[in-house]
Amino acid sequence: MRTENVISVSDFCVFHNVEYTFVDYLADAGLVTVTAINQTNCIPIDEIQKLERLVRLHNELDINEPGVATINNLLQKLDDMQQEVSYLRSKLSLYEG
Repeated sequence: MRTENVISVSDFCVFHNVEYTFVDYLADAGLVTVTAINQTNCIPIDEIQKLERLVRLHNELDINEPGVATINNLLQKLDDMQQEVSYLRSKLSLYEG
């Protein structure tokens, strides 16, 4: 992986004022991907938006790590259901018209 496509975990933690252990917990829980490059843990750019959303839940709403994991799981299920409803509506419109 190219280093232009990642941000170091320590830089992310300093910028967002979160503990390194918080990002480590999220990575262990499978909520974000952390990659080791040159013995430095890094976050791929495409994971930053998701990680920032989890950080906001943790910091602004004062939700602990297991709570963040649970909320993320529920939000993912909600998104999946919305996609399924959209798919089913498009299929139904084929039969209605």
